[in-house]
Amino acid sequence: MRFIWRGAWLVVGYLVLAPLLAVAVLWAMLTAGVVPWSPDGPGLPQDPLTIGYRGDPQAAFGWDFEPVTYPTELGDAAAWVIPGALGERLWGIWVHGIGGIRENGYRMVKTLHEAGLPVLMITYRNDRDAPRSADGLYSFGLSEWPDLQAAVDYAVSRGAGRVVIAAESMGAGITGQYLLRGNNVERVAGLALDAPALDFPAVIHAGGRRYWVPLSDYVSSAALELWRFVRTDLRGAVSLDAVAEFPGPVFVAHGTRDPLVPFAISERLLAKRPDISHWKTYADRHPMSFEADREGYAAALSDWLEKARGATGAP
Repeated sequence: MRFIWRGAWLVVGYLVLAPLLAVAVLWAMLTAGVVPWSPDGPGLPQDPLTIGYRGDPQAAFGWDFEPVTYPTELGDAAAWVIPGALGERLWGIWVHGIGGIRENGYRMVKTLHEAGLPVLMITYRNDRDAPRSADGLYSFGLSEWPDLQAAVDYAVSRGAGRVVIAAESMGAGITGQYLLRGNNVERVAGLALDAPALDFPAVIHAGGRRYWVPLSDYVSSAALELWRFVRTDLRGAVSLDAVAEFPGPVFVAHGTRDPLVPFAISERLLAKRPDISHWKTYADRHPMSFEADREGYAAALSDWLEKARGATGAP
């Protein structure tokens, strides 16, 4: 009997302590600067199309570009403007993922630039070249979306009539929250999303299962419930339906074995929007669909861009 009681207390202790430990892990994961999502140092890639490369558009490709700042509610954020064809009023905006850098967008931006689009490559709150939020925490779009809204307004102020948004990982989550909450979304002509983190709770649940956490769904749910008493309620970081209901053309690239953002999120999106231009690979790293077939990826993105051009009527 004593053994049974000890076992019961161990289970109770685990059910109490495991969610608290998961909250601590969340805190570290979401605090800007704690996890080296984009590490600096020697041995960085020299190929601009490889994630981790460091260098502005001139250094990367010899492109002319303009370093600018655009105003956000927290202050000015840095951006690069890469000019396009004379008179082109369809712009591209690149939104990187959690703790990422602008250069990670070159694999998408190259296709947009070669098609003649001016491109705005932005930073946003808690980036090195952007204002820091009061809590210094990422929230998968719940707090970051106003910065994307400000970027769209800035592009319009520079002559854009419509924009296409290209985004990866948490950048897609920011884009989805912007579609839900922004007041200028009629300017958006198309979306190109790579490994889209459109459901943060699903990301957390998948992580618990991946690391064989006992009773992982309970631990993840309890941690998210506790987190809302700490900071923003991350259970609201779900914008899959907003992307599914977006009226313009959508491109999605995602590896089926992505270890961070589960492919099931894209499967759910595809079930709601069968017309999505889908670039599916068996990539087992996040977000590495481009590396599976660079030419095929660029061709699929270019085909989607032609659809977006056809959706660029007056806003």
